[in-house]
Amino acid sequence: MQIRLENRTGKRSGRFVVYEYGTDLFGYVYVDKILGREKGKTVSKWLMQDVGSLVRLLDHEIYKRETENYENVTLAV
Repeated sequence: MQIRLENRTGKRSGRFVVYEYGTDLFGYVYVDKILGREKGKTVSKWLMQDVGSLVRLLDHEIYKRETENYENVTLAV
């Protein structure tokens, strides 16, 4: 699954951050952080043992991006 945030203000207009997360075959939770403008580049990877760590990490990361005027553009299906 993924969460996509885009900046639509000023000089940073068009930049995005994507957090892809899920579980691997061994039951660990992973998060990949991808930054870019048109193409993305993986800049960080995290591997955690429980879902609580995932929630805390995403809460902190999304808060940082929201203070930089990034908006959630993930489509809810």
